[in-house]
Amino acid sequence: MKRFRFVGYELEKGEGEDVIFSIDYRTLKPDEEDEYFNMFSYAGWTHVCSSYDMHIFKAEKGTKPIYSDAESARDKIEQIAKPVRMAVVLLAALTGILWVIMTLTSGSLQNISKWAFLLSFVLTLPAVMTIMAIYYHKWTKRSKASL
Repeated sequence: MKRFRFVGYELEKGEGEDVIFSIDYRTLKPDEEDEYFNMFSYAGWTHVCSSYDMHIFKAEKGTKPIYSDAESARDKIEQIAKPVRMAVVLLAALTGILWVIMTLTSGSLQNISKWAFLLSFVLTLPAVMTIMAIYYHKWTKRSKASL
């Protein structure tokens, strides 16, 4: 794996490696990058590439996972939840607005808003299910930590 590409990754030919990959979602300020990447390096992980707030690392098989304790796992889940939560709020608001326009208008505007509402609803439903799954995992990590 060389780097992120539009809707995927760019791979390069090379010697095969018996490694594992891990992804971390973290917003970094420029002055935090060195410390962040060094922390993973000390734990045996090599930085492969980054794109926006996503960072890919690789390590030899058997290396301790990046998130091995409940607190860091919850932190990872919270990092993932931030953009998903924002998308859900925006999509839900758009869907609601389109529903109101669809029910209060007639003619061409009603037809356009109906199709826009359906499209918005189709996008909102999986986003809501995703945020529910994220919070479920966050809750289960919290429950396991309290045992």
